[in-house]
Amino acid sequence: MDNKALMKKITDKVGRDKAIDLVMQSYNTELLTNLLNRLEDGKSKMIGGYKRRDHLADALGRVAEVCDLTA
Repeated sequence: MDNKALMKKITDKVGRDKAIDLVMQSYNTELLTNLLNRLEDGKSKMIGGYKRRDHLADALGRVAEVCDLTA
């Protein structure tokens, strides 16, 4: 599923404002988790460097998973 479809699915379950809030909280958690993992592992200094992840897609996926648990 693409980001727009996941957001629509979440919005249908919890409403627009709550969906935005949940996804933003999850997005911030994804960013912090990724940063902390890189700092702990020293990956920022590795040859080849950091590979960018789609944190928004990860956040949407996590929120959608939780919403599916309530179905």
